[in-house]
Amino acid sequence: MNTVNGKLINQELNQLEELTQKTEKIIRRCENLESQVSAISRQDYTQYSQKVNQEVNTAKSYLQKLDKRIGFLEEVTSKQAKQLLVFKISSVIGLVGLWFMFSMNNQSGYDKNQPQKHTEFTKLNLTSIQQHCTRNKNNFLV
Repeated sequence: MNTVNGKLINQELNQLEELTQKTEKIIRRCENLESQVSAISRQDYTQYSQKVNQEVNTAKSYLQKLDKRIGFLEEVTSKQAKQLLVFKISSVIGLVGLWFMFSMNNQSGYDKNQPQKHTEFTKLNLTSIQQHCTRNKNNFLV
């Protein structure tokens, strides 16, 4: 057996081989752990990405539904606005027509009665004037 400074070389070689094997085991274990960590991070990133994509798609579909509802409400509102405008215009025309009808009826009735009242009034005035004149004549003559 070979000895160096009183020590056996075989023992140190065995220890060196043991240390080399332990180092290789540790290196393989580190590589294995690194691959697991990268796989986990890739898997987590993939899951996170899928979750985010799903939420984005849900939000997009909700926005599309809201857009359809808004379009429908705009159509209904414009229809109702048109109907209300037509209703207001027809109401104004109807009220103007009624006003003309009642004013014509009242005016024609007033015109029919007006000449009679006027003639009756003038007759009364004429007779009162004649009576007054005859009294005054009598007063002057006396």
